[in-house]
Amino acid sequence: MGKELIKVNTKEVKASQYNHLNGEYSKKKLSQRWNDLDGMKVQRDLYSAFLIQHIADDHKSIEQEMCKEDFEKFMVLHDKEIERLRNTTLKPALKNVI
Repeated sequence: MGKELIKVNTKEVKASQYNHLNGEYSKKKLSQRWNDLDGMKVQRDLYSAFLIQHIADDHKSIEQEMCKEDFEKFMVLHDKEIERLRNTTLKPALKNVI
């Protein structure tokens, strides 16, 4: 139905380690669930998904400029979702995580 599946080379992309603001990679422990991007707290998995949405044509790197263009909108949606999760009654244990 007009959809394309793109296989991303996750070992080369390293989305969970990448910071699009400075173009640098920083290795993190799997238990580290939040990224600090210039003072902004960003949930690691949501940010990785954002980065993968901006994969380059080579499927091995991130389009840094596209990320910069879309990041403000992402952060608005990110913060809304984090707030929604904090306020849900389904997860008392999540309040310590989020």
